[in-house]
Amino acid sequence: MIAAAIDDNYGRIKVDLISRGLTCDRLIDDLLDHVCCMVEEDMNAGSDFDSSYDRVLESIGEKQLYEIQHQTLLLLDKKFQRMKNFTYLFGLSSALIAIVGAFFKKMHWPGAGILITVGIALVVLVFLPLYFIVNYREQTEKKNPIYAIVGYLTMALLLAAALFKIQHWPGAGHMIEIGLGFLIIGFIPLYVVNVFQRGGKEKISLPYVAMLLVGISIVMLFTNVNMSKYLLDTYMKESVSNEARVEATRERTAHLMEMFRDSAHADNLQTVTLIHEKARSLQIMIAEMQEGMIAHIKQPGVSIEQVRRIDNRGAGREAIVDTGSGGEFAQAAIGYREMLEEMINDPVTLSQIEDHLEFTGKVWPHEYGARDVANGPLMKNYYKLTDASKGIALSEYVTISYLLHH
Repeated sequence: MIAAAIDDNYGRIKVDLISRGLTCDRLIDDLLDHVCCMVEEDMNAGSDFDSSYDRVLESIGEKQLYEIQHQTLLLLDKKFQRMKNFTYLFGLSSALIAIVGAFFKKMHWPGAGILITVGIALVVLVFLPLYFIVNYREQTEKKNPIYAIVGYLTMALLLAAALFKIQHWPGAGHMIEIGLGFLIIGFIPLYVVNVFQRGGKEKISLPYVAMLLVGISIVMLFTNVNMSKYLLDTYMKESVSNEARVEATRERTAHLMEMFRDSAHADNLQTVTLIHEKARSLQIMIAEMQEGMIAHIKQPGVSIEQVRRIDNRGAGREAIVDTGSGGEFAQAAIGYREMLEEMINDPVTLSQIEDHLEFTGKVWPHEYGARDVANGPLMKNYYKLTDASKGIALSEYVTISYLLHH
């Protein structure tokens, strides 16, 4: 009885499967047998054919049938399967190369930079594009490719930024900012939209706009995050201490110069005067940059201990970077150091001068270069200027003292 009912409706079942989007004959035959078995099982519980068949179709669902066919066709597509396997194997290999490179970097072994660069480059340029292509082809319902594009750009930029930062290449900071921008403003809102779509919600404009605004607010907050009060106070105290040391050193230097006016040291008076004038010129440049920063926040003539907006981030950019004063000072300071080094033969004294004028070396600009000055709070920049002022005063004193005793 049950078998006869199913046989009578065999053609109907096949037509229904085809009408639900199935086109693969082999799959249709397999699913036809499967549906018939499920209907037979349900009818054995006492139901009629129509009720059992409706329940079976409802349990399967139209989307599930199409998904089964889609995955089946992909499994039968040998070219796609080879591409998929290659993608995952390539991704695994690239990641291992990058991990080994990171380990080499940690152990300070040679070749670390090459391994990291090759690993990340392969991930960004080969694995990620292939991965998103494979993932997109596996989707039953083709979604807006903007999701994959934004996701790829976000991951690629963040990985590239990490590479640039590790390798100390220029532009790392900008790449990090752009990558975080894609993550916060692009990827996260789109992900939320995708979640809403999966939840069956049709109106997605409101959550997208909300998350977009949240992302923008986070970016703006990050760009306005100022240094903690503790650090600002620390820079303040160190700046005041540096200024006090500069004044004390100047007094001792003036005392040494008086000694050169004695006939016994008259031969070196011209050299000492040149050193003093060069140092004085640099100190004037520093004072002008300090005054320019304080003037920027509309408090000219106020001592640093009384300045209120010491966390201002535009003062250093305007008074030091945009005016070119910082670059001019750096070049003049390098010339000053080279002049002192030519006058001294003692390695100990040379080492002291090198320490005092550390800001003229090659490492200092990487840590405290123009970009750091342009983005740093006023107090931090003011401290760096007082530190340079102290170095100039001490190097002047050390050099004149050396000439006095040699």
